[in-house]
Amino acid sequence: MAEHDEDPWTQRIRQQLEDSARDLDATTLSRLNRARQAALQAARRPQPRPWLWPTLFATAASLALAVAIWPRVVPSTVAPPTAVAAPEDFSMLAGEEQLDLYQELDFYAWLDAQPSSESG
Repeated sequence: MAEHDEDPWTQRIRQQLEDSARDLDATTLSRLNRARQAALQAARRPQPRPWLWPTLFATAASLALAVAIWPRVVPSTVAPPTAVAAPEDFSMLAGEEQLDLYQELDFYAWLDAQPSSESG
């Protein structure tokens, strides 16, 4: 606001303040300057946010709960490892002398299930 736009009372008060500021000693001017600089520094510093810590804690707790109750996907069956057949296995399967063994597999399974009667 320009000085000519102010009313006479405001102009008189402004002039008195400027005159009294010019008459201050060096010690007082130095203290005022330090106080002004401290106020400016405080205004530039970010203010502490007390709501931040509870918010961070709530977020961390929510994530921990979500991980704890997340459904675990477990395969119901695991495929058995595939065996590599040796060439002698093919010749054994192709031979006619072994066909009787394969025709009687039920008998051999029953025989294997019987308790052993070892005498000793």
